[in-house]
Amino acid sequence: MKISRLHYPLPDDFEVGGPTVVAMGFFDGFHKGHQAVLQRAKTEAEKRGAKLAVLTYDHHPAIVYRKMSPHEQRYLTLNDYKMRLLADFGVKQVFLVNYSYNFQSQTPEDFINNFLKRFKAVAVVAGFDHTYGNKNIATMANFPKFVKGAFDVITVPSVNLDDKKVSSTRIRIELDSGDVDGVNKLLGRPFQTRGVIVHGEERGRLLGYPTANVEHSEYQWLPAIGIYVVTVEIAGKKYLGMASIGKNVTFSDVHPMTVEINLMDFDSNIYGEVVNVNWLSYLRNEIKFQTPADLIDQLDQDKTATREYLQRHPEIMD
Repeated sequence: MKISRLHYPLPDDFEVGGPTVVAMGFFDGFHKGHQAVLQRAKTEAEKRGAKLAVLTYDHHPAIVYRKMSPHEQRYLTLNDYKMRLLADFGVKQVFLVNYSYNFQSQTPEDFINNFLKRFKAVAVVAGFDHTYGNKNIATMANFPKFVKGAFDVITVPSVNLDDKKVSSTRIRIELDSGDVDGVNKLLGRPFQTRGVIVHGEERGRLLGYPTANVEHSEYQWLPAIGIYVVTVEIAGKKYLGMASIGKNVTFSDVHPMTVEINLMDFDSNIYGEVVNVNWLSYLRNEIKFQTPADLIDQLDQDKTATREYLQRHPEIMD
């Protein structure tokens, strides 16, 4: 998959070889709604003998419009992971555009002439609520009148689950409530994060539950504080685990937020390994225990619940 990192205005010598079908969207989360847009674009590309392409952005478009809190500036899928998902889907070309004030200030006609026509688009596909500039004007309903027949416009309707639209916003809300089971239904796959194994305080080892401490990017959206069933991919192999997102409140009132995972049936030194964490199911909230013995009793129960989850869902290890 070719990734073209673009900035407005495009250089005069920018060229695309051959016709494209372009799917437009930010695609943060790569959820079932995004997949429907991409599948329609893929079908059209195959039918027309064109290259499947994606127009997406290097950061949240909202950064241009308003001040965002540090939490809002996080992502469901960091850019490297999003690119891997797009490549796995069969995308051949990504136009990764810097979403700047000047870019979003283009008129719809300018955007079409400066970008989509230069991408040699024969069809452009997007979700029904996608915008490409001024949100009051640059809507998919208005898109055909701006395109003026230069290429076909295909609008993909809402994908719903439980009578509500599948959306990145909905996924963020459910992650903030700890509902990774619900999130995974919206994604059609486990919610996945990526981090590096670093040294922690090693309290878990003293309790008989050694943990791998996973350091994530500050821009990674994580589930809410709590205990979860996870699998962890290390060097191409998958291991069952129970993960804690929290502040170790049993031992300190001022401990920073950490992600610690007890890997079951595993005993290897993995410091420095970059791992993928698949978040599967919420077990419980973080609890401040009166004694370490009380904590160990709860960890024993969590371990049993984690193994029972595997028995009910053996496919998680595939």
